[in-house]
Amino acid sequence: MNDPVTCNPNCLNGGTCVAMNTCQCVTNVWIGPYCQTPMRILWAFDNNLNDLYNKFQGVGSNRPTYRSPGITGYGTCLYLNATSSQSVTIFTPPFINMALTSFSLFAWVKATSFHNTAIGSYSDNAIFGQCQQTVQDECLHLIVRNQYIYFGFFADDISSVTLLSTNTWYHYIYVNGVLDVSGSPKGPYQGSMGNLTIGTNVLNFPNNYWDGCIDQVSYAALAKNATEVLYEATLTFSYSFENNLIDSGTLGINGTGITIGYSTSGRVNNCLSLLSNLSYVQATNLVLLGTVGHPYS
Repeated sequence: MNDPVTCNPNCLNGGTCVAMNTCQCVTNVWIGPYCQTPMRILWAFDNNLNDLYNKFQGVGSNRPTYRSPGITGYGTCLYLNATSSQSVTIFTPPFINMALTSFSLFAWVKATSFHNTAIGSYSDNAIFGQCQQTVQDECLHLIVRNQYIYFGFFADDISSVTLLSTNTWYHYIYVNGVLDVSGSPKGPYQGSMGNLTIGTNVLNFPNNYWDGCIDQVSYAALAKNATEVLYEATLTFSYSFENNLIDSGTLGINGTGITIGYSTSGRVNNCLSLLSNLSYVQATNLVLLGTVGHPYS
């Protein structure tokens, strides 16, 4: 009789112990020796602070609110008022371990106002942070400093070269999908503990709160290439018409159809079939396509 296999520590997040101390994780969702690291986390901020898998729920400070529309058009964005010191914290456990590994961070933001030492006393508006302590490579921060996007692990940081405007949607950490600046290799990040914060962090606290909307904050446990980042930032919607009107892009803008069907004679797999002169497919509230001067294809 074979001895039962055991895993120590236990497999987490739906993982299965398939051999001695070997976990098989849910594909494309969790990775790591015991399925402890998420492949992707998304905070959509559609009237709540939950993430996509309800594993990393946020807790609001000083009653943050929501505004419509968010970047998707159909949902809301998280609205933070800097004067009221509003922010969100994702407490540990579980800990999102970004130390000594590749990762990507994205966020859509639209500021109502910015700090700038050229016209005031303060410089920072924080978007995202995770800080073990303020020593080199142990304090991750994604902020806007004097109206320029600014990213670092502490004491080896980099600032962008594009001056940002208020009341304008931007996709970070590249600026709208385009690499804005590059520098010599940094890091690696070594923070092994600490809560995540959205809308503030420990640097220049308490004079660093975000003022305005933050939406679709996401983390991926890999380094995305320039093409993938451009796709994240610029693709408004994509429909493959595989028996549905589900958007396969990053914003999830699903369509609605009137008097439609699907056919197996598509150029690639299935295709949309318009069944009458009154047939159509509709996608509404496209925020980016309604922006003056915003290019599209």
